[in-house]
Amino acid sequence: MTSPEVAVSTALSVLVHPNRIFYGWWMAVAGFGILFYTSGAFFYGFAPFFDKILEEFRWPAGLAAVAFAFQRMEQGIFGPIVGYVADRFGPRKSLLGGLFVLGCGFIGLSYIQNIWHFYAAFALLALGLGFGSFLTVNTAVNAWFVRKRGRAMAIVSYGAGVSSLLVPVIVGLIAAFEWREALLYLGFATWVIGLPLAIIMRDAPEKHGQRPDGLTDAEAAELAAAPADDRYLDTPFTTREAIRTSAYWKYVVASMFGFIFFSAYVIHQFVAFKSFGLTESWTTALVTLMPLASLPGRIVGGVLADVYDKRKIVAVSWAMQAAGAVMLLFVSEPISGVIFALFFGFGFGLGNPPRSALLGELFGRQVYGQLLGLQFTATSFGGILAPIYAGTMYDLYGGMGYRIAFLTLGLCAVVSIYLYLTMKRPQLPARIAQTYVDAGDARR
Repeated sequence: MTSPEVAVSTALSVLVHPNRIFYGWWMAVAGFGILFYTSGAFFYGFAPFFDKILEEFRWPAGLAAVAFAFQRMEQGIFGPIVGYVADRFGPRKSLLGGLFVLGCGFIGLSYIQNIWHFYAAFALLALGLGFGSFLTVNTAVNAWFVRKRGRAMAIVSYGAGVSSLLVPVIVGLIAAFEWREALLYLGFATWVIGLPLAIIMRDAPEKHGQRPDGLTDAEAAELAAAPADDRYLDTPFTTREAIRTSAYWKYVVASMFGFIFFSAYVIHQFVAFKSFGLTESWTTALVTLMPLASLPGRIVGGVLADVYDKRKIVAVSWAMQAAGAVMLLFVSEPISGVIFALFFGFGFGLGNPPRSALLGELFGRQVYGQLLGLQFTATSFGGILAPIYAGTMYDLYGGMGYRIAFLTLGLCAVVSIYLYLTMKRPQLPARIAQTYVDAGDARR
């Protein structure tokens, strides 16, 4: 064999060697690392930057929050494109490009001088996050699992769960170097940490001589002969077939209404807790605690997702988040803040693994990225208006404005609860239905 052929053969032997850990688990760990950094640096860690930027430029919170609306809008526009790229060309290229652009966005943000610079830097951040974070990571890991999809998605989601540990680090960086220099360091760290992890990602296991879940040929044959469980069917829907089902649109609309509260809260939380009368130290602690409290929820949700109805688990999660929004109305001192963070955080974490796994369970692995991208488009509509609404309410009414805004946005999750409890499994497309019927499979 020529030298390149030897290299390819060696690489494949590493993936398929029976005594090695299934490569899908390495991808889940890499996904953990990517979401740990991107969630910590932006979704949770940007709140302290937002506070400092408002202090320096004296912009109204509602006006500054328009940048987050742009970010959600761009995410919505590019969501289907990102999903298509991840499905068609593989997750590695998408992640490498996205993380490089994300680093450029942080660096660009460190040089802003006016509101238009702020908006432009956010456009770069949005583009980088779209290709280099949640959507692509979940698409990559989903392709390697069927029966163990819930546990794999739980490992990935743990990254976001513990990412708030970066918040005190970011607050410390801002205190030591000022916010501009801290953003510069975050940009360089994005490349140093994110790019090596992105290289670990691979296409579907079949392209590397493996089966989903790491099954051997004998194990796959044994499972094929056993009575089927429709949770574990690797149903090969096309995108067109999936979007014609009511189940998919219930999934999409439920996500849109469920994430409206979080899309506003995650941006304004640092300013909000300070407006409620809490010190900066306690505010930092609560911003850190809520995602950490989601970790046990993610663990429970990941375990239950492989043995129980995912739809019911997610419905409970949305119910806890709606109740948490009500609790936030009464936060005025540290103890009530801690209770809110623990309760809401657990509920938020509980729904993450089963919600991510459910899409693959219902419609298969082949078009997961495209379907998730379309869902991101719908979810972005709520994310466009919610941060502006919360910021404007704060500009008009102070801390009470935040309380009212968060309460009204949080109660939107009631719609999500109803949709998940009434969601039925989609009928199999006619072209493949008979195959499963002949095998003794029936869809509920």
